[in-house]
Amino acid sequence: KFRAFGWHVERCNGHDFLQLAGVFHRLAEVPAGRPKVVIADTIKGRGVRFMEEISGQAAACGKYLWHSGAPGDEPFQRGFDELLARSNARLAARGLAPLALKAIPVEAVPKSTVTRQYIAAAYGEELVRLAAERPELVVLDGDLSADCKVREFEAKFPGRFIENGIAEQDMVSLAGGLARQGLLPVCNSFGSFLCARANEQIYNNACEGTKILYAAHFSGMIPAGPGKSHQSVRDIGLLGSLHNLAIVQPCNLDEARAFTRWAVCDSADSVCLRMNIGPSPREIAAPSGYLPGPGLGFTVRPGRDAVVFAYGPVMLNEALLAAELLERSGFSLEVVNHPWLNRFDLPWLTSAVSAHKSLYTLDDHMLAGGLGERLAAFLGENGLLSGRRIRRFGLEVLPACGTPVEVLRHHELDGASLAGRILAAEGRSAGGGGETVAVYNTLEAAQ
Repeated sequence: KFRAFGWHVERCNGHDFLQLAGVFHRLAEVPAGRPKVVIADTIKGRGVRFMEEISGQAAACGKYLWHSGAPGDEPFQRGFDELLARSNARLAARGLAPLALKAIPVEAVPKSTVTRQYIAAAYGEELVRLAAERPELVVLDGDLSADCKVREFEAKFPGRFIENGIAEQDMVSLAGGLARQGLLPVCNSFGSFLCARANEQIYNNACEGTKILYAAHFSGMIPAGPGKSHQSVRDIGLLGSLHNLAIVQPCNLDEARAFTRWAVCDSADSVCLRMNIGPSPREIAAPSGYLPGPGLGFTVRPGRDAVVFAYGPVMLNEALLAAELLERSGFSLEVVNHPWLNRFDLPWLTSAVSAHKSLYTLDDHMLAGGLGERLAAFLGENGLLSGRRIRRFGLEVLPACGTPVEVLRHHELDGASLAGRILAAEGRSAGGGGETVAVYNTLEAAQ
């Protein structure tokens, strides 16, 4: 096809550096102005036998296991040992000494600070339960079924599971066609790929007035190791302007199940379910009898001096860390979970802000288009900012990459930085001296 359009085409083994060098040498001799393309054939997991062999994946329905998700300790060690042995064999063949590797010390994190709560796992389990009740439910995946926790659905309902590969635009377009035929499609991928890459297709589906569920995994800044391409910090802004699409982000397992069920059974509109991918930093407890309703939230921690609205397990954890530190400085911060990112309930919000003159919002997103911007506009339009001031915290620049602690601190969105920013905004100085520093170090270790 490329040659038919006049391109100069080179094809080679993409794992062979000598072949690649030859290709680039030949490309340099192609006359200027002629487009060039290199087709480099590669194999996923090259160099680790059990990752290369697709035929050995019978236990996973014949699917390739290693596109997404980090390997566990046992397969990691097997792969590491194989690569090391092959490297040393090649060195020995050339009369060279084997690799001398040094162990890197890793700081231990107290086990009591790590939960086993995976929001996406609760979502995946609820999808399986709902499938038994709703025969129209169909799940679509962008080759990320392990991370998106929909493999159980695939195993139990293979005829209602569609693997689209790494092609979110096609997946969302296909969902639009399925929805027009009376089915209820659920699209799964990472938030940055689903909400940004397929944004035009999501908009087109919204214009049809059909109902589709978009499960946006890996949303927010954390984890930041994979880099900016995977940090979904524009999705609320990209989707929030669609009047017939609600965006919600659960903070615990119960909310994940409840929002999934609400999206499937009760919502008349399309829904984007925004989810963090890793284990929750802490368990966020909801009050007894709490039932998520459009625009409603709940108080996670009461306070007298100010209130902060946040959402999701990562940012609520930072807000709670800030409140715990501020308490030692004599400042009482109320922390409120507001899981609805583009829906607001006026009576509930009126009650939530009634006791406070200082309001804060905390976004796991760019400030532009995030919850804070929308909430401030809603409060202002309804006269709830009279005699009050609101301050928004969130990303103001492109997100940094690194460990969670490094990234949150870099953007001053970690608990300790937030505590300092709130005290500064209130015109108060931090108290506690060394005690505050010691508490900060303890909380940082917990992160």
